[in-house]
Amino acid sequence: MNLSNVSKTAIITMTCRSSQTENLKSDFNDPMSTQSLRRLTDLASESEKKTIHKIKKMYGKYSKKEAQSLVKRVSSIDRIINDYILNHQDCTVINIACGFDTRYWRLDRRDCTYIELDLPEVIDQKKELLGDQINYNMISTSVLNFDWIDEVTKEGNSNFVLVMEGLLMYFEEEDVKKLLGAISERFSNSLLVTDALDKKLTEGLYKKIGDWSSKLLLGFELGWNFGFEKAEDIETYGNYRLIGVEGKQPYVITASIK
Repeated sequence: MNLSNVSKTAIITMTCRSSQTENLKSDFNDPMSTQSLRRLTDLASESEKKTIHKIKKMYGKYSKKEAQSLVKRVSSIDRIINDYILNHQDCTVINIACGFDTRYWRLDRRDCTYIELDLPEVIDQKKELLGDQINYNMISTSVLNFDWIDEVTKEGNSNFVLVMEGLLMYFEEEDVKKLLGAISERFSNSLLVTDALDKKLTEGLYKKIGDWSSKLLLGFELGWNFGFEKAEDIETYGNYRLIGVEGKQPYVITASIK
């Protein structure tokens, strides 16, 4: 299995979820993440096993606060999605740039349709990890290839929850504008849920420190590129109305699509 940097960042979040699932003091529960991490380790090459070990060591032992912070953010997003599902019968949840996320098994899905979207190599790796346990639709494409919007809106463009966790901060601003603009134009009466960074963390000394520390501890740079000056700025990227902001960096933004 060839782990790209995209996959490596997905391993970080999976490791945090797994470590907190196994933490008896935590009420977070995501056994599928633990199963996936074990399977991934079995499939990985020796050099990839070393990368996985570094990540597990960092977030399982040395960076427990970061892992706790991440699962708190994950739980917030899960709650927001579940609330929408409860109040919008037959809605569609689209997990954009899903990575190795196991959100499907954490949600109270009721009658909703669940779809995942990511790069072909990531989707292939995820299918290799989870096999026939995946019983929902997966779309293999770049999020910036907007043909996926045509596919998911064939029967209507309203009553969607569009989830982007760990995505926008890795994009350049022009790509963020394209993505948020396309979503705003093509969906209506829907909800956007995304995490985001403060812009200062993606510039100057803050960015250098972040890239240096991740390179030192993990062997690769996280490469944060984009952040909002303030959460309200989401409204300048399309037909959005800010509903709520939760947590610290990265924080969770909820916005309606009019």
